[in-house]
Amino acid sequence: MKNDLENQTRALGRSFLYAFRGIRYCIKNERNMRIHLAAAIFVTAFSLAYRLEPLGYAVLFLAIGAVISFEAVNTALEALVNLASPAYHNLARIAKDVAAGAVFMAALAAIAAGICLFGNWSHLWETALEILTTPLLAALFGGIIAGGIWFIFYGNKLFKD
Repeated sequence: MKNDLENQTRALGRSFLYAFRGIRYCIKNERNMRIHLAAAIFVTAFSLAYRLEPLGYAVLFLAIGAVISFEAVNTALEALVNLASPAYHNLARIAKDVAAGAVFMAALAAIAAGICLFGNWSHLWETALEILTTPLLAALFGGIIAGGIWFIFYGNKLFKD
């Protein structure tokens, strides 16, 4: 009985390890994943300043999770297609294009959710003005933007091969 529990615990630990390895691969090798993550961090930080309601955070995190998940599935499908069809094939192109289109649709849905969540224009501008006129917030958001740009273009260097 004890051995069975130990084996199940090890198997569970390995499954988390494999998942983190897959996430690491996506971040290291896919610039679009880094774009999505940088945007997610910026929007999450902005949502704190905006003071979303709890239901708004639920919608925001579901939208972020959907986009990032679709990007990961797209990466997996591209790798699988490359393995199955190393030479150019029209069906391989279609599979890759459709997967990329799914990511695009999820991103559009996330943008629509963001418009609904942050669509109170007067509150949006008040929040932006608060960020711009509060030195600590301005520095924080400037750092998030600069860090996000660096992460998008150079974040793959964070990982050793």
